[in-house]
Amino acid sequence: MITETISPSLREEFVELIAKQTGIEIRSQNYGSMGDNILSRVQELKLSSPQNYYNLLVNSEGEEEWQKFVCLTTNKESYFFRDKGQFSLLRNTLLPELIRRNQRTKSLKICSAGCSTGQEPYSIGILLKELIPDLSSWNITILGIDINRESLAQGKKGFYNTWSFRQVEEDIKARYFKNSAGYYQLNEEIRQLVKFHQVNLARDIMPSFDSNLHDMDLIICRNVFIYFTESAIAHVIEKFFNTLKPNGYLMTGHAELNNNQVKAFQAKLFTESVVYQRRSGQFAHAQPSPSQSFKPTSFNSESITPIQTQNKIVSTSIKLSPSKNVKKSTIITEKIKKTSNTYEILLTEVEQLFKTKSYNLAQKKLEQILQEFPKNFEGTYLMAQLQANLGQYELAKKWCDKAITLNSFNPNPYHILANIAEEQGNLESAKKALKQVIYLEPNGVSAYINLANLYQQEGDLKRANKMQQSALKILQTLPKNTSILELGNISVEDLTIQLQQLLS
Repeated sequence: MITETISPSLREEFVELIAKQTGIEIRSQNYGSMGDNILSRVQELKLSSPQNYYNLLVNSEGEEEWQKFVCLTTNKESYFFRDKGQFSLLRNTLLPELIRRNQRTKSLKICSAGCSTGQEPYSIGILLKELIPDLSSWNITILGIDINRESLAQGKKGFYNTWSFRQVEEDIKARYFKNSAGYYQLNEEIRQLVKFHQVNLARDIMPSFDSNLHDMDLIICRNVFIYFTESAIAHVIEKFFNTLKPNGYLMTGHAELNNNQVKAFQAKLFTESVVYQRRSGQFAHAQPSPSQSFKPTSFNSESITPIQTQNKIVSTSIKLSPSKNVKKSTIITEKIKKTSNTYEILLTEVEQLFKTKSYNLAQKKLEQILQEFPKNFEGTYLMAQLQANLGQYELAKKWCDKAITLNSFNPNPYHILANIAEEQGNLESAKKALKQVIYLEPNGVSAYINLANLYQQEGDLKRANKMQQSALKILQTLPKNTSILELGNISVEDLTIQLQQLLS
């Protein structure tokens, strides 16, 4: 067992090595998780010290180990149609412009950089299918590139859990995905549009003709630069410039870049987002000391300011005085009823906003509820779910912890924690959370299905089979027409048939 800690000097060497190899900046608040990842690999490889592990990574024979370490270091968070505002801009403005521009050649090339498990490039494929009636007559190239080989392998399968669809309209999900035992398989036509390649943005050469990564019409690289060092950002921006066609577009996450870093591009401001259009000519390098930084405003199509209601919520913290008469007691009773009614109305409104995926407005309503009822479990749990749906995973985990403190017997917060852990590639934590769900809700089908899928990812088919059999036994006790909400409203009858086919 390794008991040696990582010295400050060795820690800094690891930070510099990771930045050099991947472009990722390990900030001080992440030193703890970096150290845990290093020590876990030291133990797995049965090395005697963290120094030996550093030496392995430095040497040429450490290339394969880098892949394993990268899987622990990189962020795998992704879901379909992430950021409704930017996807609205793509659907209504950028893609139609690019389609018109390339109508004569019927050729279009798009790259999703930092594509993780493939939800973003597949979302682009779905948009193109919706926008181009004669898609089969076009030469479409959609490249999904990422440093993480495991993520790319998952992406190629096109197989996703229900949580990947938290921003997806039901009609889109019905047209392009097939529910398979609680998970969703993307249809073959969209899968064929996307090609995946392992690319290290910080070190690999771009443009690259070997991977068809050249003359792109559009590069989407969102929520990547926030993890990179300044030096890595500068190098990758230059690579993107040279990989785009003149007048091609670069779309990044909101406020990830400043105007000095993208001075070779023309910044174009739309209501939903800022995008950068490649100018003609050579790349203009950024100055080392920018006089002014341009930070675009973060826009979101769901950001709606709610109308303030006239009825203020009445607090339940009422102190009764023995000297008060019956009339006063009646007034207090009425206030409590009004408070309860107001709370129920707000909670119903929040649930409706969740259904329409209006999360920003839902958040304002929840904040109103929790301000008056800070120990309310339903509001706390819904806030955890909302933050998770928005991709704010650390906030979501804090709200889950608070919800568990308020009601330790409710399994719902553990469902969220399991989804977050799986999304972040932490399968052990995901399994632990799902086992807690099963402990609290032994007859809940979804936890068994999700746990079976995690075991399948790990290659543990025996345990996966056991979980599927347990789910099947529970299903046999339920009415056939019952819908299972956590698994995409699949019916008990359909799920039973699918599990029986898998087990046979």
